[in-house]
Amino acid sequence: MDFSTEEYINDLELIRQRSGELIHKANKQRMDELVREGLVGNGGTRNTIQRKKSSIASTASGAAASLALRTELKNCKSMATIIVGPTRTEFLLHTDLLTACSPFFAAALSGSFAEAESQTVALPEEAVPSFEYFAQWLYTRSLAHDTTNARGQPTYFVLLELYALADRLAVEGLRNAAVDRVAELAEQTNSVPTPSDTHILYDRIRDGAPMRRLVTDLFAFKKTDNLLETHRDNWNNKFLRDLVVTLKRPQKHALSRHALVEWKTRHGEKWTPYGCDVCKIPCQANRDWRCEECFRVFCRGCVIRGLSGCGWDWPKEGGCKPWLRDMCQYHEHGLTPSCHDEENKSGGKAAARVGSMP
Repeated sequence: MDFSTEEYINDLELIRQRSGELIHKANKQRMDELVREGLVGNGGTRNTIQRKKSSIASTASGAAASLALRTELKNCKSMATIIVGPTRTEFLLHTDLLTACSPFFAAALSGSFAEAESQTVALPEEAVPSFEYFAQWLYTRSLAHDTTNARGQPTYFVLLELYALADRLAVEGLRNAAVDRVAELAEQTNSVPTPSDTHILYDRIRDGAPMRRLVTDLFAFKKTDNLLETHRDNWNNKFLRDLVVTLKRPQKHALSRHALVEWKTRHGEKWTPYGCDVCKIPCQANRDWRCEECFRVFCRGCVIRGLSGCGWDWPKEGGCKPWLRDMCQYHEHGLTPSCHDEENKSGGKAAARVGSMP
């Protein structure tokens, strides 16, 4: 198929505009709820807000789905047949929902192609179980169910396969939801993906995908040394390479995970000099920076460069895990608005970030 036609571009722009408006409304609704609950607008609850960020990101997309279904489903008149897998399993889904979340389906079902005429799309290479999860998410915008086994252990492979499917179908919202769910399960169960999961991650998911960085961070920030050393199965070699690089190379997200503020002393308070956590040079209060949660200090030069690194005690810093600090860094927002858009528009002030430092 040729997806570069002028008609497709016009249709896609309209879809982006419509879906963006729905998500914007849902985000505003969620922020209003947080204000009423007292979680926003109170400086004394800043740490609570930070810990709520990942759940806010997840519930915003869920709220968007709820809003869209409640107000728009009655206007969805047409249905599309999606034929999946070698067994040719048929799914009958609302065309408007498919085209609103996926440029792939927008091009196939709304353009000048044969699929648009028949309202039928064949996906012979896709797995039926993964598409079932997609269909569930399409109507609920939730992955909260059926992502653990009978013993309550996370089935990361399901979410990784779903992420790969969402990539192929260009469903950005589902990719972000899958990332959120992996982080949520890892935190709830204090677990990480298995060796076989890392093969899915690197064999079936594209290079540069945010899901890879999240999984690498999970291993770097959790105490996984014994697991990596003693597990009887083999880890993916590319995954191990990326993990070593994460552990050894200073990088921006290692610094941005901290709640950095200017390190100031109160009147008459004595202070003890500390070494910068990155370059080890002595730091001074009223000049350098400190994390409000783990109390590590960083010199002005390292903060300006925006770099930090990994240490042996990363797993001890429970409040400074990057997925708790800011889940949006693992999202993609080409079609969906940034998780921080509403926070910026509302004028909310968060702790200092690398991008806003001198």
